[in-house]
Amino acid sequence: MIKTFRRAWFAGLALAALGANAWAQYPDRPIRLVVPAPAGAFADIVAREFGERLSKAVRQPVVIDNKGGASGAIAYANVARSAPDGYSVLITNTGPSAINPELFRAQGLTYDPIKDFEPITILCLTPVTLVVKGDSPFRTLADLVNFAKANPDKLSFGTTGAGQLNHLSAEYLNSLAGIKTVHIPYTSGPAVLTDVLGGRVDYMFYPPASAKAFIADGRMRALGVTSGRRTVALPEVPALAELGYPAFDLSAWFGLAVPRGTPQAIIDTLGKVSREIAADPSYAEKLRQQGIDHVAHMQKMTHEEMRRFHVREVERWTEIVKLSGASARN
Repeated sequence: MIKTFRRAWFAGLALAALGANAWAQYPDRPIRLVVPAPAGAFADIVAREFGERLSKAVRQPVVIDNKGGASGAIAYANVARSAPDGYSVLITNTGPSAINPELFRAQGLTYDPIKDFEPITILCLTPVTLVVKGDSPFRTLADLVNFAKANPDKLSFGTTGAGQLNHLSAEYLNSLAGIKTVHIPYTSGPAVLTDVLGGRVDYMFYPPASAKAFIADGRMRALGVTSGRRTVALPEVPALAELGYPAFDLSAWFGLAVPRGTPQAIIDTLGKVSREIAADPSYAEKLRQQGIDHVAHMQKMTHEEMRRFHVREVERWTEIVKLSGASARN
């Protein structure tokens, strides 16, 4: 009996050593970086810039796999079902990670953003910008809010659909400012933009990098950005947190995650490499050129802090979605 136990114990040690050695060689083949968006979207821009640097750092190809559609659910479900071996890495963002659980509550999701993934890091973020037509009578956020208070349901805002960041930002402002305005959903950003520029809709929340050219030539005016601090894309535009709404900090963040069950050694390797890439000034500059904000303070979070961050984000956005009344059916 004792000899049998010893043999089993030594065999276990040998297997553990073999497994540790195998993971120590990670990665030894190409990594698939799954993006929950089509080519050209912000998540894709982030993925390609990061993926190129990750490939150089680990000396293996990094293949970008765009899986857009279903508000990110296709990509998330795909990675959740992938082998937890570090060779399927997900680009995460606020929508599918934190907004979808409440937005799709009635329909259900094919993944669980907390139970199915191990977060690695947050790479960057981008807010949206409250914009009006260039010749709008509203020159400041206070102008718009004061008018809306005196004239409930007289102002309208356009969005790309219920539950999107631009919709939730508008509804959150309504709640904080105590105003009532009319939501007009569209099927695309350009369609909203056309009607704001044409004066048929009073305002919208639009990505700052996309709005920058319209603001520069006077066709649009920016009243504020939704991040807790000013954005690199429009440094002259105040954050709503500066304008009397300190609780206003709504941005789309982008990060990395792997399937739950991935060995800690791989998680640690990806975390270390990702933090080194993020700390590179040339990486921050590349993001800045795209109008995307670098978030060095978030990249210092430990793995456990990252887990808690994701849980808090789901809780926070669940309340905001409830506040908006949005669901995937409306």
